[in-house]
Amino acid sequence: ASGSGSGAADTEMAEALDRAAPVAAADSVVAVAKPKKLGSGSTAPPGTRLTGFYELQAVLTHKGRSADSGHYVSWVRQPDGSWIEFDDHQPNPKETDQILALKGGGDHHMGYLLMYRAQFI
Repeated sequence: ASGSGSGAADTEMAEALDRAAPVAAADSVVAVAKPKKLGSGSTAPPGTRLTGFYELQAVLTHKGRSADSGHYVSWVRQPDGSWIEFDDHQPNPKETDQILALKGGGDHHMGYLLMYRAQFI
């Protein structure tokens, strides 16, 4: 929000961030499993070794010409590989090529935040 009163909003936001900091710090610790030798030269069981490849799982887009106006929409991959667009009230099924076309420009959706999942072997 802009104008008079933004100082109070800034103070409120700073206080909320201070309260959330210990929780965010605790949640940000991520354990990465490393393959372990299991004896006689074998490595970790299948499905537990990182490949270095990642699969796109979700996209948050912004549609609009400026940061001060527009609309945010999420696009989420389902367990079966299909995609669903979540735009306010009605979820809509989408094709993969529609997700790959989220490159923005003018009044089109632009990928703002991309979420990936690591692939394992």
